[in-house]
Amino acid sequence: MEASGHARWFERLLGDLQFELWIGDAAEIRTKRVRKQRPMQDAQLLLRLMVEDRFSRIWVPDADNRDLRQLLWHRHRLVQMRTRIMNQLHVIALNEGVRRKKALWRPAGRRNWSR
Repeated sequence: MEASGHARWFERLLGDLQFELWIGDAAEIRTKRVRKQRPMQDAQLLLRLMVEDRFSRIWVPDADNRDLRQLLWHRHRLVQMRTRIMNQLHVIALNEGVRRKKALWRPAGRRNWSR
């Protein structure tokens, strides 16, 4: 299979059926063909590369690693949202004449907002 994006459902299906999935490096495979070919010749090229043990595979993270990466990405987005909101609140405080810098986010600084 060529690395093309959203095919995790297919990868899981093949794994459940006990098939080993090889994902090819498209750029590397493209360099090994002579000219732009039709789909049948592309399939023959892939077969020839696999038989000759020259098929360029890319590393694919396992399911646990993917889950961890997804959680990390989600946390990154949450931190970005928090930063944007804090910056907006800081601008509002500055417009109201409250100049406390980092003390604005401490409990005492938050209590003094209502003055």
